Amino acid sequence: SKVIVMTTDLVMDSIMIRMYDSMHSKKGVWPALKKANQASGIEEIQIYRFGNRLMMMIRIPEGTDMAKMDSLYVGADPMVAEWGKLMSSFQRALPGVDSSQKWVEMKLIHHYLDGEYIH
Repeated sequence: SKVIVMTTDLVMDSIMIRMYDSMHSKKGVWPALKKANQASGIEEIQIYRFGNRLMMMIRIPEGTDMAKMDSLYVGADPMVAEWGKLMSSFQRALPGVDSSQKWVEMKLIHHYLDGEYIH
């Protein structure tokens, strides 16, 4: 499988950050997201937060067609688009990134695995 790592920032508002965390809890996440993850072939998603900075790790099958995956994800349930709009209101673009783009892919610069440096 392949891992994609992305980052963005949340707005600097402690109430909104707590709400964002709550909406990403096991009980808070909308059922449409699980449906979308399964329909698109996403194997795993982890989101980490430090202050208002987010980092998301997505594990997908090797060779996945990203455009097709995105289409399957968004098309799985109409609530997925609503979730995206709502989450966008919590997030802000990183400095130097087009304001319409919230999540940006991070570049792998160091990889150590089982005694070897891979990258």
